[in-house]
Amino acid sequence: LTDEARQVSERLPNPVIRLASHRLAGITAMHFGAFPKARSEFEAILQLYDARQHRSQPVHYVHDPKVSALTYLALVLWILGLPEEARRSSNEAFRCAAELDQANLTAHVHNFAGAGLDELLGDVPGVRAHAEAIVELADRHNLGYWRVNGLILRGWAMVQEGATEAGIALMRQNAADRAALGVGWYQARYLCMLAAAYARVGQAELGLRIIAEAKALVAANDEHMWEGELDRIEGELKQVQGASATEIETCFARAIAITRTQGARSLELRATRDLARLWRDQGKRAEARALLAPLYGSFTEGFDAPDLKEAKVLLEELG
Repeated sequence: LTDEARQVSERLPNPVIRLASHRLAGITAMHFGAFPKARSEFEAILQLYDARQHRSQPVHYVHDPKVSALTYLALVLWILGLPEEARRSSNEAFRCAAELDQANLTAHVHNFAGAGLDELLGDVPGVRAHAEAIVELADRHNLGYWRVNGLILRGWAMVQEGATEAGIALMRQNAADRAALGVGWYQARYLCMLAAAYARVGQAELGLRIIAEAKALVAANDEHMWEGELDRIEGELKQVQGASATEIETCFARAIAITRTQGARSLELRATRDLARLWRDQGKRAEARALLAPLYGSFTEGFDAPDLKEAKVLLEELG
């Protein structure tokens, strides 16, 4: 469908259709795990877009091309290992959305450029604030799809804040409600978050069931955006379960291989950190350092982000 849209945009001298075809191509590449391609498509929108000519009216198109590109770029840039660029893209998405002041578009930005990015950056108050904004918008404008998303995000924030049982229950119920709506879009990420919450409270079996559900969704949709994260969190859950070091290492190694192929450096860093910790605990300190140091050294920004801070502490510990 994306290829067909591109062909149509090449035949018709209509810049709005061309912008829409770039958006489709970017979203498709993002969910397939082709992150450099996704970045290129979204940045093409920013280069082509002229607000005087291309700003969409809600009656014509539910998303403004520029706001949509900035919103997804926030996620893609973080994944590619550029957290500061990701934050700038998020801020610009919110600025543009405020000018348009459309309920659906504002909820979209809060969901992905707001809570989506803050969750990846470990900013719990940020996720909580965006979640409440999404639920408030959803209740005011009867936006059922955004409401279940907002409640999942609220539940995640509750888990991080210590209300683990109630938070997990809220996440689980709304993830199920979301699936019942027929929504596969971004569901794998929410299931990652739920599985990680189960790991946090030591409920490995329930977490592994969620991982299996997410992997089935990934296979059915040929969606690879969070494939590496699913393997990494599976490794965490197997650690909680008390599985063998070989089983755990296999999960982390698979996560590293997938994310490295995708160019997903922030996700690769998480998996590499987890494997380095495992090797440290096995007494393989030199191997752990040799694994982690080059990847950490490849980052050029975002050193105040939790993942990079943790990697630095681990490297210092490894000597």
